[in-house]
Amino acid sequence: MSPPRAEPAFFGTFDRPLFGWIHRVEHPVDRNARAPVGLVLCNPFGYEAMSAHRTLRHFAQSAAAAGIPAIRFDYHGTGDSAGTDLDPDRLRAWLDSVHSAIDTLRQEGGCERICLLGIRLGATLAALASSERTDIAALIAIAPVVSGKAYIREMRALQMATDAGAAAAKEAGAAPVTDEPMEVTGFLISTATRNELTQVDLLKLTRPPAPSVLVLDRDDLPGAGRWSQHLQSLGSLTNYYALPGYVEMMLSPHSATVPAMVLQHTMDWLSRQTTLWLSGPPPTHGSIDAPACRHCIELPAAVKDGAPIVETVDFLDSQKILMGVLSTPIADRASSVNASSGAILLLNAGGTHHIGPNRLYVTLARRWASLGHVVLRMDISGIGDSLPRPGEAENTVYTTRANEDILQAIRYLRERAAAVEFRAVGLCSGAYHAFKAAVSGAPLDGVVMINPLTFFWQEGMSLDMPMPQERVVSEARRYQKSLFSLESWLKLARGGVNVPNVAHVVMLRTLQEIKYRLRNLARLLRRPLPDDLAHELELVAQRRVGLTFVFAAGDPGIELLKIQGGSVAKTLRKRGRIDIHVIDNADHTFTVRRARDRLVAILAAELDAPSTAGSASENAAAVGQPCSSSAR
Repeated sequence: MSPPRAEPAFFGTFDRPLFGWIHRVEHPVDRNARAPVGLVLCNPFGYEAMSAHRTLRHFAQSAAAAGIPAIRFDYHGTGDSAGTDLDPDRLRAWLDSVHSAIDTLRQEGGCERICLLGIRLGATLAALASSERTDIAALIAIAPVVSGKAYIREMRALQMATDAGAAAAKEAGAAPVTDEPMEVTGFLISTATRNELTQVDLLKLTRPPAPSVLVLDRDDLPGAGRWSQHLQSLGSLTNYYALPGYVEMMLSPHSATVPAMVLQHTMDWLSRQTTLWLSGPPPTHGSIDAPACRHCIELPAAVKDGAPIVETVDFLDSQKILMGVLSTPIADRASSVNASSGAILLLNAGGTHHIGPNRLYVTLARRWASLGHVVLRMDISGIGDSLPRPGEAENTVYTTRANEDILQAIRYLRERAAAVEFRAVGLCSGAYHAFKAAVSGAPLDGVVMINPLTFFWQEGMSLDMPMPQERVVSEARRYQKSLFSLESWLKLARGGVNVPNVAHVVMLRTLQEIKYRLRNLARLLRRPLPDDLAHELELVAQRRVGLTFVFAAGDPGIELLKIQGGSVAKTLRKRGRIDIHVIDNADHTFTVRRARDRLVAILAAELDAPSTAGSASENAAAVGQPCSSSAR
């Protein structure tokens, strides 16, 4: 029998609240007959945490199904917790977060013993926190970071090896300055944090972090063998295995897979440990003094002269399939901010859960809430922390059920926040779902699409680049322009041009031109063809839904909009019904901070003020949608 639905909650101190999920066992444990063990799961850092999010959820679910209560959580300054990357004393704050999670699980799960499980830097934090306590029974370290100095070197190399690092260096005109924060796949590591991490060396531990330790190293690049031997010399009963699955677990969130062998080894080892603990005497503990869990927290204003905000974690439907985090202003605390009746809905970017790429959605939600908006960052069904709908698979990025999810979120916002205007914002697949919801008649007043990769998803398309044909057409345009240059003719005379290849590409371009001219003719004759973006743009514009596109320069969605939108897209743009913005030196998810700042500035210009595109209730009436449906 599967365990009950996990409970989202805020916990920790009131000045540094943390977000987490408590996975309870099927039958609640009597506090007087405590559970033999509880599992605390510790995230890796940055992009690795986003990739491993689904894996950690599966670990927690498997533990709860086996009768082991678990908690997974975000350290301070990460995920849905309070704080930022650049707050001071990051290492100490992260360790305090682990301690808070331990105390919370002991109190909420009724656990006699605690086992910590961490991945990468999370394993390192788990080991360090365990060494500061005497009540940790076991530690599971998956591909641990043994040397903080080596880890920082790895992060520096990753920064420079990625397109984001190259773009940052190019824009700055020089190599990164050493006293500036490192930008690693969209996340920041301050100079102080780098210095703190370089002092970490697990080989210098002088006492065992736990009596029993399981080290699960990566098989392709093992690096924890010496540390395993060191733990044995300290007196820990240590098991070491190098297993496959790490690389696949750390792929991009829409491609990452749960490492089955690592999960199975972990659960088998935990089961054996639990059997031993049940046969032994219970440990003695001091009193647990953890603040009670809560479903909402107060945060200070995210912008100057803005209002402080409240964030509430909630399920959006009575079946507890969809979850989201609602950010709302405390209007009576800041007279300069007038609470708006507008709600902004943030939709998943690919398989990334509701914090958004580079934690962008958390930043945006807290900013807009401080300015008076209601903001809901949600997970589409099957993505992140929302369950798949019955009969559907999880982690299906372009799910056909997304429109239902968006309508349910709108109903929730009407009931929970009395919102009457709705605007949807999404990146990549989130842009696709937002636009398709508007096309289907969802009561949206505005849609902001950031780097959409397709407007007509078909099963079998690549999640990374689903429109190779449009790329060919773009290349053909480049060839056609170059045909009229003297340099091109000289190159042809020297034999430096692959004539058959150019002819093939130009022919494809010509066929595409014919195809889209026929589409334009069909639209003039009121005979729109299937998968006709121009017709959909017209349809949405007629409903007075504001349309905004934001592209990273060179992102393939720009060409896609030009080709498939045709003359209609040009006309709507001239009439002010479509806004198009292009950001230079940016990648698909805006991992460079300068590009991300420009994105935030563009979104601020579009969304800081209440929408004037139209009335959501008018749009709802036009398509037969109820205006006051209950989400419960």
